[in-house]
Amino acid sequence: MSDPYRFTQSPSRSGGRNGDTSPRRSRHTVRVVLWLLIVLGAAANAATSFGPFHPLVSVAFGLSTVVCIVLLIMHHVRHRN
Repeated sequence: MSDPYRFTQSPSRSGGRNGDTSPRRSRHTVRVVLWLLIVLGAAANAATSFGPFHPLVSVAFGLSTVVCIVLLIMHHVRHRN
């Protein structure tokens, strides 16, 4: 018995691979951007912690890093197989 709710081909595209906008590629891009933001946020947090900056600057970078980590975990949980 076939599943009536399962799509075998996307209705918007008819098979072509011009400009791959598949969900898998999109998920990969989101994951790479989140990892990049985590690394940059952690480096900025470390740099501002030991520099002559106001402590709130370091806290802001730390919070943004934590938010990116939470988003990466949520992304993983939603898109795991």
